[in-house]
Amino acid sequence: QILCEAGLLPGALMRNAGLAFVSRPVRVRVEATDTPFTGAYPPGAIFEVPVAHGEGRYVAPADELRVLEEEGRIVLRYLDNPNGSVHDVAGVTNPARNVVGIMPHPERVADPVLGSADGALVFRSLVQSVAFSRGGE
Repeated sequence: QILCEAGLLPGALMRNAGLAFVSRPVRVRVEATDTPFTGAYPPGAIFEVPVAHGEGRYVAPADELRVLEEEGRIVLRYLDNPNGSVHDVAGVTNPARNVVGIMPHPERVADPVLGSADGALVFRSLVQSVAFSRGGE
């Protein structure tokens, strides 16, 4: 939310459709794998991740949405949109692809001891990105 408010990402986060707090697992699809947060995912990967928010409905003007779609900057998309986000947006990135904002919580499903490891690839992606930027593998 703060990334949009600070102008680092386009759009804004508003109250959920129905004005209710939503806390449940949802399915998301990886739309862009060329960010430090999604590089370890195969294109089109679907995983389950929890959401827990009252203000998670992504909105943006039509011209900004068009640019996001054209530039492939929608990183994650809800398959079962829990909050009314426009275009089912669950995450977006900036033009440089080094800032990513997502509403789901992959940290809550990053290890089997937490009940699922579906979110672990977000962290593996970050590690791989840092290793690559330092010349490692």
